[in-house]
Amino acid sequence: MSHEIPRRAAVGFAVVGAACAACTRYGASSPQPEAQTVTPGAPPQVLGKAIDIPVNGGVVYRDEKIVVTQPAKGEFKGYSAVCTHQGCVVNDVAAGTINCDCHGSKFGLDGSVTTGPATQPLPPVEVTVNESGDIVMGAAAPDTTAPGTTDPGTTEPPAPPEEPPADAPEGLASTGDIPVGGGTVFQAEQVVITQPSPGEFRAYSAVCTHQGCIVNDVNGGTINCNCHGSKFGLDGSVSQGPASAPLPAVAVKVTGDQISLA
Repeated sequence: MSHEIPRRAAVGFAVVGAACAACTRYGASSPQPEAQTVTPGAPPQVLGKAIDIPVNGGVVYRDEKIVVTQPAKGEFKGYSAVCTHQGCVVNDVAAGTINCDCHGSKFGLDGSVTTGPATQPLPPVEVTVNESGDIVMGAAAPDTTAPGTTDPGTTEPPAPPEEPPADAPEGLASTGDIPVGGGTVFQAEQVVITQPSPGEFRAYSAVCTHQGCIVNDVNGGTINCNCHGSKFGLDGSVSQGPASAPLPAVAVKVTGDQISLA
């Protein structure tokens, strides 16, 4: 099968989110996830000031989908802010718990479940406090200079970056996986790709703009979120509330028959 494919097939970008109604992110029998880490060599990300995190409380960083708590003075803990029930982003930290208003789940300052319907704890995320008093997600790359060495010429040169395997899979999907007049939701990447007309591929954040659930599917010509019934057109526009804002566009590129994030 061949398609006429434009050289550019999308726009913008946006962030927030996790899994939705029929697609619970962590099942009851799933083990507790390990702490999230940053890609080796990637710069640490400053979330905010440690002084802004109240003792026996916390702060939700919605853009980064991270919640940082301070159970005891000087003790900072980080967790995914994505509720393990149906993937909403938690709303706040109040009265000693991390609270998700979507369906009423609550979590302790240690990420544990205190009130359902969620059954799994919030996955931990590595955070530290730097010398400037910033809350940092991830850690700085280690010093690779040999101990006691002052002459850069005596150190081993850095190893060249590894090339990906020649047969590594490309992109999110094949163009043939996206039906004309429909689309496909990629839960892990939180992206939905549609094909309103043959060869026209559009991509949007799969995070519902109502309360942060991940949309479930593309069916009947709309992108559907089962959390509260919002529907979006194949162009990301709202076709049915309660959502009032369109899905943010995501930049993708089409190379041959592969669609990937730009």
